[in-house]
Amino acid sequence: MGMTEEEGREGFEPRIVAFCCNWCAYAGADLAGVSRLQYPATIRIIRVMCTGMVDESYILRAFEGGADGVLVAGCHPGDCHYISGNLKAEKEVEKTKKLLDVIGVGSERLRLEWISASEGEKFARVVREFTEQLKKLGPSPLRPNRPSLARDGGSAQEVARPGGPPTFAEEVLSGEAMWRCVACYLCHPTCPGGLRISELLRAARSTAPREEVDLMSAHGAVPFIWARMMANPALKPNKLGWLTEDLEVAKKGDIMFFTGCLPLFDVEFEDLSPGSTNIAISAIRLLNKLGIKPAVSEEERCCGHDLLWTGDFENFERLARLNAEAIRATGAKTVVTVCPECYRTLKVDYEQVLGGLDFEVKHLSEFLYEALQDGRLSFDRELAVKATYHDSCRLGRHMGIFEEPRALLKAIPGLELVEMERNREEAACCGMSAWLLCGENSKRLQLERLKEALRTGAQVMVVGCHKCKIHFRCVQEEKVPPGYEDVKDLRVAELTEFLAEALS
Repeated sequence: MGMTEEEGREGFEPRIVAFCCNWCAYAGADLAGVSRLQYPATIRIIRVMCTGMVDESYILRAFEGGADGVLVAGCHPGDCHYISGNLKAEKEVEKTKKLLDVIGVGSERLRLEWISASEGEKFARVVREFTEQLKKLGPSPLRPNRPSLARDGGSAQEVARPGGPPTFAEEVLSGEAMWRCVACYLCHPTCPGGLRISELLRAARSTAPREEVDLMSAHGAVPFIWARMMANPALKPNKLGWLTEDLEVAKKGDIMFFTGCLPLFDVEFEDLSPGSTNIAISAIRLLNKLGIKPAVSEEERCCGHDLLWTGDFENFERLARLNAEAIRATGAKTVVTVCPECYRTLKVDYEQVLGGLDFEVKHLSEFLYEALQDGRLSFDRELAVKATYHDSCRLGRHMGIFEEPRALLKAIPGLELVEMERNREEAACCGMSAWLLCGENSKRLQLERLKEALRTGAQVMVVGCHKCKIHFRCVQEEKVPPGYEDVKDLRVAELTEFLAEALS
């Protein structure tokens, strides 16, 4: 819990953040007050026009800020002043509960209630009941670790340079400019100065307030919030709920499978049906096919890739140390992952931060390619399909893995592999990195890449990264511009799950 049991129980008064509908629950809270009904004073009420406005990021930020519990209270079903806002809130709360369970906070710390303007007594009762429930659970393991944003402003002359337009450096270090780079590495080979612009901007981003990062991110910065939460050692994630009885895994072993955030993506992007946990299941099936019973860890957390590339070095280092400790506890000599971002982060960035690694890191495609070469792996199910392969930036240009995925695909009976015009080192990016600035430019890049795949005559575009799959699926689900309607017909499949389809 981050404190002793005695400290956690004695005198503990849960801190509750309540998001209350202006028309019903907030009025009910007001009635409870004027009626002098007793309930704990440790609740903090935030009035919202409708609970349909309360998305998961608000709830997660409340927990990140130190709340022991969050209450969402709105109009009764059928009484919403905005027709169905409360039903939207119900769906959002259920989704957030799933996230809280995987992250390790616990869904029981989030409560949804319908309270009308005349139900002041019910409001007071709900707060008392929720408070008692939270007392039994104990304090949340999360406590805010952000430094105060208050700073000595200095003199006006020091702060504001009089006259003249802003310099190029000032423009880059403010506003959106610093966040536009997707770190695709496409510019690195052609830079005459040999500069790594992506790394320079990554360092510059560390100077930005964390609130600015969240504003520049897509999906309400939820992936950043859950990563920061998991950087807290007191939190115990629950990321292995996807394991099925037919999968052979162990707690210890020479080879460990690093799951990454796959279980969280299935919850966060459930409307896209990304099948992220199926990717993890497919990876275990492929390893089991080789007679390998990989170790998996309940202590494993987010690798921290997105925090690193948005400049949150402090929380990234926390995650690196926690994950390295979890890996060592399994006794693994080799760590295998399907996520290109986890692969690069564990293999390159962890080594830099931790000063060396005592385990090897491999992408699953490398591991399977070695087995294919020495005859330990074969695919016995025919897939009569024409496919093309999309090189993800992290797996390709960052880490140099180009031929292994192609060799594996070519080994599938009946499959014809065709290349897009831009491939390998020159492959186009999927348009997104670290969930930053998902907008018109990103959508344009995604649509053009899907069109490029269709021009090959392929029925399937196999991608080496599950995030690429999510981004492409997202643009396929949206209304597309005229002339792009056919991109919706192209199947986008992640490499691991596609290879598993070729197993008997």
